[in-house]
Amino acid sequence: MKDKKRKVIIAAAVVLLIVLGFSVFNYLEVKTRKETEKIERIPVQVVRSQVIKLQHLLEQTGDIRPAFEVNVYSKVPGRIIESLPVEKGDFVKRGALLAALEDRTIGAQIDEAKAVLEVGETNLEVIEKDCIRMESLYRENALAKQKLDHINAERKSAAAQIRRAEAVLNQLMVLYRDHRIYAPITGYVSARYVDRGALSSVMQPIIRISSEDVVKVVTSVTEKDFPLLKKGMKVEVTVDAFPERVFTGTVSVINPTLDPATRSGEVEIHIPNRNLLLRSGMFAHIKLHLGGKMALVIERDSLNRLAGTGNYYVYVVEKGKAVLKNVKTGLSQGNYVEIIDGLRDGEEVVVRGQTRLRDGVDILVQHQAREGGV
Repeated sequence: MKDKKRKVIIAAAVVLLIVLGFSVFNYLEVKTRKETEKIERIPVQVVRSQVIKLQHLLEQTGDIRPAFEVNVYSKVPGRIIESLPVEKGDFVKRGALLAALEDRTIGAQIDEAKAVLEVGETNLEVIEKDCIRMESLYRENALAKQKLDHINAERKSAAAQIRRAEAVLNQLMVLYRDHRIYAPITGYVSARYVDRGALSSVMQPIIRISSEDVVKVVTSVTEKDFPLLKKGMKVEVTVDAFPERVFTGTVSVINPTLDPATRSGEVEIHIPNRNLLLRSGMFAHIKLHLGGKMALVIERDSLNRLAGTGNYYVYVVEKGKAVLKNVKTGLSQGNYVEIIDGLRDGEEVVVRGQTRLRDGVDILVQHQAREGGV
């Protein structure tokens, strides 16, 4: 009985020792883990913010269009288009015949006006001879003053009728010339809206002519950059059709007002195109050089973006800890981004390892990252 009791006591003591051992082990493990976490520092690499000169480069896109484009209308409505000697894509010079309208009606009216004028001139010639004869009789006191006045009045009336007939004829000649439609500029026929046999209309164009010697790109510039634009500024233009070639254009038109909906203004860039390499409809990439300025910058890899807001922030090193700072960015050039607000010159900014950081954690600066160039 005593042996059995002794065995129970020994077993209980063994179990107690095991439980106590596990408890001590767990306590020591938790304490060690906490101490390890307490002294752990996250390794990072840093660069210093610095002030450098940045080139203010504005990169935009737009479609190439003709610098000069004209829709050609008929001045005479309701006439059959009898001749249309140009096709889409034809090159035409200024003054070339584009279309001819049916002119038999106006031709008959001109013939009638010429006949009226001829009758008037003949009538005036007879009246003037009568005037000469009557003036001679009046000087010899063989004719009353009243008859002389009457013949002079007839001469003035006949002269007025001639002037009226000449005006009608001139008007008809102008209308006759309007039955021939000529190219107002030199360029390519980019559209033909009607065919021969159609009726002319003052509301619908017949042909569109595009001058391709100079092309343009119209783009919008934001309110922030708009004051920096000046007429005559040089612009670099590239197109996908000639990726290795850079075309040079100039800022030619600056819209004096901004669109209140977008807070941006339109700019028109003209590009010489003597070899006709650029064509309407091409997609253009343009670079506007707006000058240089001294700016506080950091490397692009230092920037972090707050999810859901798009706001930027960085981590800087202060007394061995990572400190989160919200920043406002500006220009970018190469690997550099301008910091408008939120940093000072010379601050150490984390450029590697920031994905593990949070505000206030201990960090270990392994070494300073090599600063990139512009």
